[in-house]
Amino acid sequence: MKKVIEGMMLLSLASTACFAESWTGKLVDATCADQDKNTQTSQTTPGAKGSDACMPKETTSSFAIQTADGKVYKLDSAGNAKAAEAFKTNHNKGSMNVTVNGSMSGDTVKVDSINAQ
Repeated sequence: MKKVIEGMMLLSLASTACFAESWTGKLVDATCADQDKNTQTSQTTPGAKGSDACMPKETTSSFAIQTADGKVYKLDSAGNAKAAEAFKTNHNKGSMNVTVNGSMSGDTVKVDSINAQ
């Protein structure tokens, strides 16, 4: 019986790991990206008004990641804290590329880690 329970626990942990995803792209201000998306026509992609138009600032508190195909994924509150720390530590005068690891929860990424590139 103990072996069966151990096997079930291992299977449960393995299945949880299968849901982890990874996104690579540009760290952006989520509020700006939302406003930009709402003003775009169906013929343009979000962020098209300028490559650094939604670049985060020191005061940014809501972050998202914009992938190369133009999709924007908002980060959860834990992800926002991790993104703020990564931004403060690694930003420069240009855009900041990151890899976000986590899982989708609705329309938001539940962030496990953020790695600046």
